[in-house]
Amino acid sequence: MKQFLKKTLLFIFIVASIYGVGRLGVVTYDSYIFVPREPYTVMQTQNSITVKWQSNEFEVGSLEYGFFSDSFSKNIQDEKKTKKHSITISGLNECTKYYYRVNSDSLEIDNEDRSFKTLCKNADSQKIWVIGDSGEPGKNQERVYKQMLKQIDNDFNKLDMWVLLGDNAYRSGTQKQYNQNLFKPYKELVKRFVPWAIIGNHDARRWAFYNIWDFPTNGESGGEPSGSEKYYSIDNGNLHLVMLDSEMRRIDANSDMVAWLKKDLSKNTKPWVIVALHTPPYTNGGHNSDSDYDSGGRMKKVRENLVPIFDAYGVDLVLSGHSHDYERSKLIVNHIGKSKSFDKQNIVQDAKSCYTKSIKPTKDSGTIYQVCGSSAKLDQAKLKHPALPFAFAEMGSLLLDITPTTLSSKFINIDGKILDEFIIKKDNTSCEGK
Repeated sequence: MKQFLKKTLLFIFIVASIYGVGRLGVVTYDSYIFVPREPYTVMQTQNSITVKWQSNEFEVGSLEYGFFSDSFSKNIQDEKKTKKHSITISGLNECTKYYYRVNSDSLEIDNEDRSFKTLCKNADSQKIWVIGDSGEPGKNQERVYKQMLKQIDNDFNKLDMWVLLGDNAYRSGTQKQYNQNLFKPYKELVKRFVPWAIIGNHDARRWAFYNIWDFPTNGESGGEPSGSEKYYSIDNGNLHLVMLDSEMRRIDANSDMVAWLKKDLSKNTKPWVIVALHTPPYTNGGHNSDSDYDSGGRMKKVRENLVPIFDAYGVDLVLSGHSHDYERSKLIVNHIGKSKSFDKQNIVQDAKSCYTKSIKPTKDSGTIYQVCGSSAKLDQAKLKHPALPFAFAEMGSLLLDITPTTLSSKFINIDGKILDEFIIKKDNTSCEGK
């Protein structure tokens, strides 16, 4: 009997080892397999930007850029032959639009209307498109995208930023899936905007995410230097945007990310603060934030360890995905428990669509939480969380409009209907009757 047991355990060990090695091989292959990729921009700052692309052959690529779409005054090329091209353009003017064209002999590139804009110190207004869990290609993804285009009259000049809330390439965030699920369907956006993306749990199944993008670690795009691509911030116009990795980083109270977040928010000088992370602290959709086990307990950790920081520094808006639905809170504060503990004392302003705050972020002034994880997929959902009274089992995306004293949000569904909207005002005017 003992001999049989030993042989059985040995067999199980061998099978598990073979599976583990095979699994590691698949993950590594999917994460780093080379795929050709048309140009896209990363590392947007007030005076520089980086253009990346991947050609079929080893070659010296180049790019031209200038102020006009039909006239390129400057040229930069790779220092040596490569398939993975990365060219940084520096010495640019702040808050300025440039046109560019990429030349790569072995890669067919659509150079029509390629452009980028440097980050702005100040801005009269800003429009931001936000999508979550958008990495499922098909008619639903396309319809959500088209409804946003209708809202801006198919004029990309009316859009300033593009933010992606994770799960950007289903099912596993492989290099090939990123080409098919993000770079191809959003080709016209990629030609004009930096995809400011955060990692989701499906992206985290492979290592491609941080291989594809370069993110600012030294405060190049604004905010406090983080020393990590997994958490950083962006200052653009009136907005301080904080990007957090809720999937691959420890989010314990004593973690490096939490220490950086406190320091970054304490030094912010912008009137509006938005935090983006994939995992929501509150949801009763495809995921349940009351569960200590759902999503590996990450929702509980976000609620217990990050929400108090959002409260302490007066964060205006927290954007998340993960649940494939739409959910939104009122202006709330100090809720770190499960849904049954949510009470009127957690509501700073009990209004449907209009809220007021002081121009300078202040402690316990309240935060609005939005879950928008339905930009390509939809879950069966109860949508009964008491902190999230505005909830829809609908696919769609967000359009945010920001001025120095107002922040407004619209949830546009797959049919183009505005199902939810609100405004936060910091202009000393009231919200009577709203």
